[in-house]
Order: sequence, then C-alpha cells, then structure tokens
Amino acid sequence: MLGSVQARAMKTLKWVGASAGLLALVAAIVAGGYGFLVLPKVDGSLHVTGLHDVVRIERDVHGIPTIRASSSEDAVFGLGFAHAQDRLWQLETHRRVGSGRLAEAFGAPALESDKFLRALGVKRAASAQWERASPQLRATMNAYAAGINAFATQAMQARPPEFLLLGLQFEPWTPQDSFAWAIMMAWDLGGNWRTEMLRMRLALKMPVERINELIPPYPGEKPLPTADYAALFRGLRLDGKLGEQAWLHAPPSGVEGVGSNNWVVSGSNTESGKPLLANDPHLKLSAPALWYFARLQAPGLHVAGATMPGLPNVVLGQNDSLAWGFTNTGPDVQDLYIERIKPDDPTLYQTPQGWSRFETFTGILKVKGQPDLALTVRATRHGPVISDAGIAEGLTGPKERPGYALALRWTALDADPGTLEASMELNGAKTVTEFVQGLARYVAPMQNMVVADREGHIGMVSAGRVPLRKPGNDLKGQVPAPGWDARYDWDGFLDPALTPREVDPPRGWAMSRSLLNV
Repeated sequence: MLGSVQARAMKTLKWVGASAGLLALVAAIVAGGYGFLVLPKVDGSLHVTGLHDVVRIERDVHGIPTIRASSSEDAVFGLGFAHAQDRLWQLETHRRVGSGRLAEAFGAPALESDKFLRALGVKRAASAQWERASPQLRATMNAYAAGINAFATQAMQARPPEFLLLGLQFEPWTPQDSFAWAIMMAWDLGGNWRTEMLRMRLALKMPVERINELIPPYPGEKPLPTADYAALFRGLRLDGKLGEQAWLHAPPSGVEGVGSNNWVVSGSNTESGKPLLANDPHLKLSAPALWYFARLQAPGLHVAGATMPGLPNVVLGQNDSLAWGFTNTGPDVQDLYIERIKPDDPTLYQTPQGWSRFETFTGILKVKGQPDLALTVRATRHGPVISDAGIAEGLTGPKERPGYALALRWTALDADPGTLEASMELNGAKTVTEFVQGLARYVAPMQNMVVADREGHIGMVSAGRVPLRKPGNDLKGQVPAPGWDARYDWDGFLDPALTPREVDPPRGWAMSRSLLNV
C-alpha cells in the first residue's frame, strides 16, 4: 500500500508541474512514515463526538464496511465517517465541483468551469432545497455531514496526498454540499440543453429539414413538427456566439455513448420461485470509482449496496424486504430561453407582462496563483442565465451591449428537495407498492427503476418530474424559445402516476435499457 500511495503522489506532482527536487522530497516524506499516517485506522476504537451510541464499522476481506448502529442517524454518521476515511479527496472534488471552486485548487485551467458552475447556480439551488427539507431529512443530512467532519477533525492523522500536494485544508462538510452533489449527478445524466443550443447554432446556417437529418429522432420515430425556428432566429438577428461560454466550458454529461440495462423476473419464471433482479448501470470509469459499497444496519434500517460519497443513502441495492436497480431515462427536462435585454437599460429583460429586473448574484472567484476575481451572474423568471458564464467583471456578454441572454429552466434546480426525500425513504421500503408510491416526490434525474420484494412482487417505474408544455408551444422544447412569449412557459408537471410503470406484469418480467440522452 505504501508503494501505491507513493506512485499516486508522484503522478499528481507531475500533473501540477513539480520539480524533480520536490519529487525527491515527497518520496523521502513517504519513506519517513507519511504513508503509514495517511492510511485510515480501521482497527481498534476511536472516540469521536456527535454520536448517540456506539457505532461499529466492520470491514470484510474486500474492505467493504458493515456499519452497525442503534439508530439510523448514527448509521449514516458511520457511513459519512467511512466515506471520509476512504474517499476524502473524492468528497473534496465533489464539493468543489458543486460550488464552482475548482480553480482554488487547480489554478487558471479550471477557472472557466468555475464561472459556468457559478452562473448555473448549483450551490444556490442546493441551499434552497436544504431550506425546504423535512425535519427527518435534515436530521439525516446533519448526521452524515457530522460523520465526515468527525473523521477529518478527530481521526485523520495526516492529510491525504492530494491535499498535501495542492496545499489544501479540508473544510467542514455541510448538508448543502450533499444537495449540490445530487444536482451535479442529475447534470451528468442529462444534457438536452446542448442539443437545443446545437439546433439554434445550426439554424443560423441551414434549414430545419436539414437539421432534422443531422440530429435524427429516436429510431422508429419521426421528427417533432415545429415552427420554422431557423426563420425565427434569423429574424431575431441572433449572434451565433450566444451562450458560447456555456457551450465550451460546461462540465460534460456522462451519458453520451454509454448505456445501462436492468431486468427483473418474477418467481413464476425462476427455479427457486423467488424473483431475480439484475442491474448494470453504465457510468464512465474513474479512479476512484463513483460507487462505494456498504452495509448499514440499525433498528428499522437494514440496507446494502452501492452508495455514493457525498450522499447518505444506498442508491442501488437491497434491504431485508426488497431489491432495486436504476437505468437512465433521459426525458427532456431542460429548456433554454432567449431573454431580450432592454436596449437602454441592461438591468431589465422582457417578460409577457413587460420589463422585469434581472436577479443578480455577486461572488468572488479564488484562483490559485492569481488575484481573486469578482463575478456577477444573473437569473430570470426561468432560471439562471448561463450565458453569464464567461465574464468576471460587471454583467455578461460581449463588451458591447448585448441584445439577448440565454437562461436555463431545469427541474433539478427547483427548490423542491424531493429527490433526496424520496431516496432516503426508498432505503426503508418494504413492498413493491410502497417503493413505487414513495417515488411520487422524486424529481431528478429521471430513472427507470426495477424492483422486487420478498412476497414475490415485481415492478418497473420511470420516476422523475417531467414538465408539461402548452398546446401552443410550436417549438416543443427542441430549441431555445423566446422568453417574452408566455406560450413557451412550462404548464406544470406530469402527474407522477402517469409516468411509465407496471407492477406484476402478466408476462412475468420487466426490463429497461438506456443508450444516450438527447
């Protein structure tokens, strides 16, 4: 293990351009005992504050922890502690992505990404969701954060090499950091806004019919009939660079070119008479892996499976009553809006009711090795102005007065904490029916979920919030829409009971697969 720590440290040093002398120094530090100190202590007892009772973390031969506690809150405290023991740097990167603070660690190469993430307002949305969280969810999120912080402040003997090499100290984890990471996972499993922007940019050069050939619909379906948006955009005299900052610097989604599959078979089709369930989620390879396997055992909570550092629940797995798995669904839950800026007052934008003032947010971007930068970003009634991503002084756009801004409406940025509320409840569900009903509050990312319980019932449900578009919407969410025209506003959301689902289908099985999100 010492050798692997040393190798990882040296690789990181090369990445940041360290000198040969510094490499030698690090090697000497490792040889002198740093490698021993940085490894988490997994044997014996540790006394930490924040627990109500004793928590036992037992690891099997593969290092997978079983966390035993006398309450569910202590169990998620233990999960946070284990996540920090094994994945503290991963937690740090998750936090920095969600907060738009990568440049503090990595310098100027990460600055443009930070600008976009600040414009997108992930941390603002996370804070709004936290404010609306139920008392039970608040207690769970606080316990999980306390577990992470207990390791970092009371049990960590030495900073992990990534912190040491980059000169960083671990800051206390907050529940808002977890909410932000959940939003970023929804971002990773979405991406329709890019297709909308691509169509807009192509429309300035070619007709709609040609665009439909270049961006074909789902196999077997015809292109959605829309208005001639090529004529619309040319009539508006759009600048082809509108939103270019977002196009170039937004974090990429993880779904393009990948796919997932899952299936569940009822006991009537198995030799044992019990249901069989399999789940094969296809996400990009990474080091460390996105998933972290764990078991949690407490009164009313017996669950095991794949957790995700940053979140306090088992995402894919089983409890003592049922098992479940996910694949990505990929509905269109993102719409871009072209916001017209008042020519003689750039603080105002046009709405169906007249001119309204942009909501503004000002912050400081810290950049390693450079002076701090002030950044002002805006939001409209639709959501964050993502074309604000590239400017660090004043408002956005080119130095000459811009005519338009580009705003994003996205379900995952709503203030509703339903995603984590539902996710936590699923860990304790007892039946397929209870599982499916508990998903009514789930928001994003929409997932195809298969489930089976001990009583032999099986099911599949596509869970997530799907926006409804008005009958008069002749663009149908395919391209950025004029933000001042009310017919392009969302008209509520689809009743959760109307999303695709089936329980105990007569054929005796259910399955889903996903290829890519368009």
